[in-house]
Amino acid sequence: MLWDLLDGMNDAGLAVSLTWGGRSSYGRGFAILVLVRYLLETCDTVDEAVDRLRSLPVAVPQNLTLVDPTKAVTVFVGPDMSPTVAPDACAANHQHLPVTDEQERTMRTQERLRAIRAAGADVAAMLKPPLYRSVDEQGSRTLYTAHYQPIDGSVTYYWPGESWQQSFGDFAPGSRPVTLGRTS
Repeated sequence: MLWDLLDGMNDAGLAVSLTWGGRSSYGRGFAILVLVRYLLETCDTVDEAVDRLRSLPVAVPQNLTLVDPTKAVTVFVGPDMSPTVAPDACAANHQHLPVTDEQERTMRTQERLRAIRAAGADVAAMLKPPLYRSVDEQGSRTLYTAHYQPIDGSVTYYWPGESWQQSFGDFAPGSRPVTLGRTS
């Protein structure tokens, strides 16, 4: 599996990150990675990005967390719904619709959302279960945790035992190999 451009921040201080919406609904619309890039290239604020999402069809349910220097929200999007602003800027692998017992058993999404809310900005908590998932039976995993600081124009990416800071003022091109799979 290859991935790229899962999230980012632009020079206006708008950061966009995504989380799978947890539903198997498919329709006509754009791939979420195209929309993330589009929002970062055309919007300066959370409000602009939310307004823009109202006119863009999305192919698969996703959750977008949008942050700028003054505001943070999560927006649920999908092919079968209008963009919906979540009650807070926290996201797990479900949207505003009820989570089935089976989905909770396999994804633990409500448990993870409670843990995210309790953790706040505690990065160490984000790198431990139930929030960090190396892999599960469905192949779902946490790729990384990102801490955006829009006012400073910086981001730090975190994996267990490693971090990588970047900023507009001190950008260093590079890459990070990440091994995904079960830990013994």
